Parts: sequence; C-alpha cells; structure tokens
Amino acid sequence: MERLGRTLVQFNNFSTERVTVVISQTRSGFEMLHEERVTYMTLKSWALECYYEGCRDHALMKGRPHEQIMGYVDYQFENVFERSVEICMWRVVLLVLSGGWHPEWSLRARQLIVDQIAAQNLQDLLADVPTDEADLFLHDLEILKLI
Repeated sequence: MERLGRTLVQFNNFSTERVTVVISQTRSGFEMLHEERVTYMTLKSWALECYYEGCRDHALMKGRPHEQIMGYVDYQFENVFERSVEICMWRVVLLVLSGGWHPEWSLRARQLIVDQIAAQNLQDLLADVPTDEADLFLHDLEILKLI
C-alpha cells in the first residue's frame, strides 16, 4: 500500500492525558497506525476537514452533488475505525453532515445507528468514554431523536 502522507494528530482526550494518533493517507483512504480510541470531537474535526476538501475539490471544482461528497467523506475513512463506539460516533457525525438532504440515505444511517445501539446497549458502548465526551454524544443522540 503506497503511503501518500503521514499526519501526527495530538489532542487532549478530556483528561490531562495527551494522546497521539498517527494517520497515514493512502490512495484508498486513511489508515490508523496507532490504536488509541479516537474521541468524538476528533471524529467531528476529521469529518469536517474531509467534507471541506470534498466540497472544495469535487463539488465546486467538478460539480459533484452533495450525496457524492458524503460518499467521499465516508470512503476516506472506510475500515479505519475498529472500536464499536468509534463506528457509532462516526455514523452520527456523517448523519449530521448529511443535513437530511437525502431522505433515503438518512433513514438507512439512522437505522444503522439505532440497530447498533440496540445490539450493544448504549451504556456498554460508552463504558470507557469519559463523562464529558459521553454527555456530548448523548446530547447529539437526543437532539437527533436516536434515543
């Protein structure tokens, strides 16, 4: 797999601990090289950065529709997240970025999130997530009427 670039991402994980994650960009997307859990805020940041690039490079410059930009964002991080909580949080981030502009896509995304929460029990899913981060995620789930 050819690596196009390497980024060191450092963030505070809602405690005094500083976490470093190495992301390597390949032709097929991004690969996580360090196995630290990615926070909800970091997931939102990465998604927004990728969404921005997709809008700039593909929507504005090539006339691609929003649904393709959403596909671009999702594809860039395909198979990157292994933890159930990261996958669930990522799905919520993508649902929010979709803006509800694609009803069929939104319904499928909502169903995936609800099914995952039902299968894994929300409290179990968030067991290792710091309280502040879990509260923010739960707040978003409530606003989206997913819980």
